[in-house]
Amino acid sequence: MQERPADDATGTGRAGPVFDRAMRRLVAADLPGFCRVLGVDVEPVDGAVPVLASRFPSGDLDADLLVRVGPGRLLHVEYQRRGEAGLARRMLRYRGAVMDAYPQDDLEQVVVVLGDGLVDSVDSPVDGGFRLGCRAVYLRDVAPELLLATPASAPLAVLGRGTPDERAVALGRALRTIRDGGGDRTVELLDAAAVLATIRLHPVTIEKIRREAGMTVESIADFYEQTDFGRLIQDRAREQGIEQGIEQALTVALVERFGIRPETAGVAHRLAAGTDLATAMHTVMTAQAFEDLLPDA
Repeated sequence: MQERPADDATGTGRAGPVFDRAMRRLVAADLPGFCRVLGVDVEPVDGAVPVLASRFPSGDLDADLLVRVGPGRLLHVEYQRRGEAGLARRMLRYRGAVMDAYPQDDLEQVVVVLGDGLVDSVDSPVDGGFRLGCRAVYLRDVAPELLLATPASAPLAVLGRGTPDERAVALGRALRTIRDGGGDRTVELLDAAAVLATIRLHPVTIEKIRREAGMTVESIADFYEQTDFGRLIQDRAREQGIEQGIEQALTVALVERFGIRPETAGVAHRLAAGTDLATAMHTVMTAQAFEDLLPDA
């Protein structure tokens, strides 16, 4: 199988909005399970594991995940496409902001590296010197079996330890695990798996594996029809006409995956013209980047 280099699509190590959204989907599906993957013990507070506000007054700090994992215990997680120099200093800034906001709590910080590279350090080598206490979880070193244990963590399996061929096998197993056990989260987790797979595998390989796993365009459309989002699409199609309903649905999907972009309306209009919803939605959901959907791509 052909492997996609992990560092070929962006000039920064940060995960970027597409990968951030994919990670948020699987974390939302099973937050305690995600914490277990990170090796973090969770003690629910009043029966819940509350996610906390993660934007801080400085304006340029917006944590990927800040969660209360127990009484007096916080967990801060950042997702990185690759490890890079300078990240430790940014984690130090986050630590200061979180400590100011929650001065009575202990804080654990974890960087999840989705692809290649190493997280740098600001620790002092001298005995008794400064230690940040931030650790990195490199998914490339994690056994795929651990990640395949639940549908919510299965999208990460393709990023786990192994050769390109082994990662391709892991993706196929992940898709089947999600299909058979994802429940109401099936569509979101399938999308997360397809997006994260682009870090390691070529899109042609991903499409081949998707078909081998029985995830045809029609089956994905069937999953969408069972969701609130799918029912909203159908209602709008009945009220406003099929093509206009498809266009509005694609606009929502584009914004959800790639954020607000000035070209979104034009891309949705072009994709909606002369095609069916399943095909158009498949195009949106399998695009690695928004630029892939532009006319000149």
